[in-house]
Amino acid sequence: MGITILLADSVDGVRHRERTLLEKEPDLEVVGEAADEPEAMSLIKSLKPQIVLTDFNVRATGKIFAKQIKSQHPKTKVLGVTELKGRYVKNFLKIFGPDELLDRNDLETALITTVRLVAQG
Repeated sequence: MGITILLADSVDGVRHRERTLLEKEPDLEVVGEAADEPEAMSLIKSLKPQIVLTDFNVRATGKIFAKQIKSQHPKTKVLGVTELKGRYVKNFLKIFGPDELLDRNDLETALITTVRLVAQG
């Protein structure tokens, strides 16, 4: 069994792009997609993915969502896709608890490696 991933983003095109990249790898399995946080929380409970890949920006509710996932499903890892740069990344990792943040511009080149690193802990 490979690494199981839930995609949680309100934009269909973003989820499609992420799924396309992830499905090229035989050890990565997208087990579900959610367009909003309530749907994602329900899917996390039923599907028990190893990683939730979600949008994570300053004004987005992704910060609070990451904390909610970690408090209700402590074994689930959170990988946030963001446009944050510099010191914000380290601060948000400490404060809001995602396991890792990935620059949205690096999806094509770093998503697969980052997913595997997050899964390993």
